[in-house]
Amino acid sequence: MRPAGPRVPSSPHCQTGLKNSQTSPPVGDPPLGYALTSRIAAGDESAFAQFYQIWFASTLALSRAISRRDEAWCLDVVQDVMMTVVQKMPGLATEAALRAWMTRTVMNAVTDRTRSEARRRRREQAAAEAVATIVREPWLDLCDQERLSWLSASVAELPVAEQALLQARFGGMTTVAHEAGVLGISSHAAHGRLRRALEKLRQKAAELWHEK
Repeated sequence: MRPAGPRVPSSPHCQTGLKNSQTSPPVGDPPLGYALTSRIAAGDESAFAQFYQIWFASTLALSRAISRRDEAWCLDVVQDVMMTVVQKMPGLATEAALRAWMTRTVMNAVTDRTRSEARRRRREQAAAEAVATIVREPWLDLCDQERLSWLSASVAELPVAEQALLQARFGGMTTVAHEAGVLGISSHAAHGRLRRALEKLRQKAAELWHEK
């Protein structure tokens, strides 16, 4: 079992002692960083503190070069990278090996954070679309009792699986992901079936509304 690692400083601005490190990346390789790697892997906090000071500026500069994002975003990447250093860094025998390991780690951290942002945007978009869907449903123009009667009859005509997915989506007792597991299909497939079921209801409601 890997020993408990040293604590990552929470703010590089106030704890690294490198007041100008954000704007003045060092020239050439950081000195002797590889010599600290085995000690860091063993949980040596003083070795990590030295490593953090040596590699902070280079890590920030590399993050900005790869991502083309602002400094605040890249500082978060630096913290992600340093957490990986604490948790996963192996002992390395040369500065070249250390540089290659850190480059891969920064690239992975940038990719992970970018994907995390994309997932968050998709969730927010899905939530916004769900709200918009509730507002624009054609059956909302029907009176309450007529709407309830129509919805009940229309949902009852759907396949059992689609009824279950609708109940999961709007009933509040379970989730679409959980119901997908019960049905033995992927969450993506379940959301696809749910969208198709809602589209069927929308089309039927639009036809009814138009007739009235």
